[in-house]
Amino acid sequence: MHNPQMNRLRKFLPIFTWIGVFLMPILTTQLEGKLPSLDWYIANLLLICSICVIFYIDFYFLVDKFILKRKLAKFILTNVGIGISLTLLDYYGIGQILRNYESENSQFFLYNFFPFSLLSLTLMALSASLGVSIRMTEYSFYSNIKISEIKKIQAETELANLKNQINPHFLFNTLNNIYALSSVNIEKTKETIHDLSHLLRYVIYDTSPVLVPLKGEIAFLKKYIQIERLRLQEKFDIQVTLPENCGNLEIAPLLFLPFIENAFKHGISYSQKSFIHINISINDDTIICHIINSDHAKKNGTIGVGIENTTKRLNLLYSDQYTLQYGTKNNVYETILSIKV
Repeated sequence: MHNPQMNRLRKFLPIFTWIGVFLMPILTTQLEGKLPSLDWYIANLLLICSICVIFYIDFYFLVDKFILKRKLAKFILTNVGIGISLTLLDYYGIGQILRNYESENSQFFLYNFFPFSLLSLTLMALSASLGVSIRMTEYSFYSNIKISEIKKIQAETELANLKNQINPHFLFNTLNNIYALSSVNIEKTKETIHDLSHLLRYVIYDTSPVLVPLKGEIAFLKKYIQIERLRLQEKFDIQVTLPENCGNLEIAPLLFLPFIENAFKHGISYSQKSFIHINISINDDTIICHIINSDHAKKNGTIGVGIENTTKRLNLLYSDQYTLQYGTKNNVYETILSIKV
């Protein structure tokens, strides 16, 4: 993935650089109030070209070859070698130019090798540093994008795996319900199997998107609770309140199901008083699922696979936009899930 602004920078950077190269000698001598002589212009141009050369060598080659591979010593030695070589070439080239044009500065220049070398190496070091800084900034930018993409793919893969675990878990529980119902009411069993086909169609096909309409999710939960009611034959205190108007709200699919499954699995006992109260409400852009039920679960200190997977999905999808509380007090199990969508 490439950023258009970075691509434009890479495209136009050489153009602006070379424009600067040709204008620099003129601008420097303009400060003295006169146009440069041809020999002075060519001499300055040669030095500036060398400064640009070391910039490009670092930007396009040496950073990738040495710094990114943690070969800092080789990078420094290579730059020093290039800098000294270019300085010697510039000194010889500028000297030749000044002599050919019989410039009055030729003797002065030839007898000031060390000041020239110091100036040339300093400018090249600054140019190399600039090339390294820009290339490392670009590398960091693209690395961050790549890391973000990898994390996104990992999160999507994990979500898909968790959702795939929910599907067979849901099917297993529902088939158990139908099996229990078949020993009580054959006609209701046929009706329930038909309802199950709608539920499975929703779970398998309609929950593929990351987000689904809340009204579809509520309709699914209503059918699931209806199947549970048929199995239990209205023998228990089951109260359900679901929102009638969901507007255009969307939510990740199958987040409430494991908690409702858990309530029916552990909240019902044929030998003890049992109840399940389910309330899903909407408060502005927050969906609240509140479930309380009698607790007849075996106290083994573990939570179900469905709830564990749902908690992982909540962390991936909603991060700090949800709160989840559940626990038992006085043999009553309470779950409160609040999601800001």
